[in-house]
Amino acid sequence: MYKKPTFGFVVEYVKDIEIAKNFYVKTLGLKIEREHPTYVQFETFAIATDEPMGAKVKREIYWLVNDINSAFDSLSQNAEICLSIKEVPFGKVFGVRDPDGYPCYILELASHRPSQKMKLI
Repeated sequence: MYKKPTFGFVVEYVKDIEIAKNFYVKTLGLKIEREHPTYVQFETFAIATDEPMGAKVKREIYWLVNDINSAFDSLSQNAEICLSIKEVPFGKVFGVRDPDGYPCYILELASHRPSQKMKLI
């Protein structure tokens, strides 16, 4: 019987797998779950150096934290800040650059966000 899809993970295509792996492990503190010479998978995120399935895609990836100021202080020691802490309707966010120059957004969700949870029918 068909089972509805569940979220798997996001893949980011990188120029150098070793440099990117070191960034995500040493700077963001992610734990590797699976590894191959052209692919590294973390819990819900992966990096790869092979070809993407589709055309060039744009992406925004957000990493959640519980204390934006502490995260900023810690990450600014090891990563290039590309967006200072900014308040947005859904929380506070700042950005760091990954080894390929793309922003990774670090987000502390607001306790009261403008979006509403969906009610189950």
